[in-house]
Amino acid sequence: MDADYDIFEIVVVIHDFWLVDAESYQREYCTNQAQPLARGYYVVNWPDSIQSRQFNEQAIFHGPFTLRKEAQAICDSLHQERDRILTMPSEKSFVCTRNSSRPANKKFASQRQSPVKGAKSKPVDGGWNSRIIESTLTD
Repeated sequence: MDADYDIFEIVVVIHDFWLVDAESYQREYCTNQAQPLARGYYVVNWPDSIQSRQFNEQAIFHGPFTLRKEAQAICDSLHQERDRILTMPSEKSFVCTRNSSRPANKKFASQRQSPVKGAKSKPVDGGWNSRIIESTLTD
């Protein structure tokens, strides 16, 4: 049975290999160690790459907690930490950084910025190079 759970779920383990999920459904679970979890509340999360979140070997159980309130506090802190990491600015932005250190780029830029003596320019469609330099040879 597949279900689409939140990134973090609070569950309560009620018996060996049985839990009650956040929607109050009793579900069977399994772990990497093939050992039952102790009774209590757990915060469960899955790797981001997982599409179908099930209570299987891919689920990570944090706990046990005696009270649901304790599990909720951990769940909230995990959400905050995840949000902090996702909104943290990266050191380099490869999308926005322009590599102008190449000689070809410098040559092209210098040709664009210094018109030929006696050249006329006219605006075009407003692209990033909004002027075209037309050379006119005059005596």
